[in-house]
Amino acid sequence: MPLSNRADRDAVRDAGNELIRHVQKVMQNVNWLDLLELTDMLPEASRIFVTGAGRSGLVGRMFGMRLMHAGLTAFVTGETITPAATGGDLLVAISCTGTTGYTAYLVERAKQLGAKVVAITAEADSPLATTADKTVIIPMDIDDIVLKAAVFEHATGLCLDAVFNVISERLKVDAAAFQSRHANLE
Repeated sequence: MPLSNRADRDAVRDAGNELIRHVQKVMQNVNWLDLLELTDMLPEASRIFVTGAGRSGLVGRMFGMRLMHAGLTAFVTGETITPAATGGDLLVAISCTGTTGYTAYLVERAKQLGAKVVAITAEADSPLATTADKTVIIPMDIDDIVLKAAVFEHATGLCLDAVFNVISERLKVDAAAFQSRHANLE
């Protein structure tokens, strides 16, 4: 069905621009020192596990891949080749609400096994945030949960890409090293 008026033709662009405005506002209010602390913790861990459910899980998978590209030993929970966690390991758990059952369970389990936990959430008072050893808040003031979740995941992805960029620089990951770890069975 053809679009018949200008409002229809501009709807997707306008929605995209609204998302960008929300993400920019969040990024201006992020506590970058918390992300710097995460950046410091990652190379110190024996192994890094990343988890999240739904779209937060997709952000986690992207981050796990980036950590591997940087030369760190990283795994995504739930994969068949993910090893057992122990003391000295680090779990990065991502959940907008901080109440996702699967993610909360893995945080509790990781702590029982002696691993440290970093939670990334929008909710400072959530069970996830209060259980973790370190919490990174992605600050939101959006009531609509669908919009809030979308902005959370985009902002979290950008924040974690910034963490990756700093780690790569610190570890002096050059293009050849990066390329050697990039998937080639594509």
